Amino acid sequence: MPKSKVSAFLSVLLVFASGAAMGAVGYRLYVVKTVVSPVQAKKKTSPEEFRKLVMSRLKEAVKLNDEQLGEVQKIYDWQGEQFMPVNKKYETQIDQVKHEFDQQRDQIHEAAVAKIKSILTADQQPLYDKWLADRAADRKRHQQQQEQQHHGEGKRPPLPPPLP
Repeated sequence: MPKSKVSAFLSVLLVFASGAAMGAVGYRLYVVKTVVSPVQAKKKTSPEEFRKLVMSRLKEAVKLNDEQLGEVQKIYDWQGEQFMPVNKKYETQIDQVKHEFDQQRDQIHEAAVAKIKSILTADQQPLYDKWLADRAADRKRHQQQQEQQHHGEGKRPPLPPPLP
């Protein structure tokens, strides 16, 4: 190719590459989510605040008068009382099912580990064991972070309060 055609081709290629790079940077800036500080993440509305918010929105949306709003609040109180025994009844069943699920999942995982080890050489097996240990440590670290976010007790987060 003559020199002018080569330089024209390179110029077009450069313009295309710079456009792609600018598009990628622009896209990245556009879709980046805001970082939430740990203080903001832990700040949650209390059930009372949540109820006040829902009641004010309901009152505004449906144009309830004060008498109707009081009756609606009584109905939601009744609903909450009805939910309590149901929540307690099924909470133990959920724990049992989760325990059985965990046991079966662990058995399947152990079988898969054994199968993988059977195809590895003697030199690869210690590397695989280390890799498994690293993954287990990562999982444990992640689980601890999740527990800290959910009340730090290692328990399942409580059921949300019934809608007021």
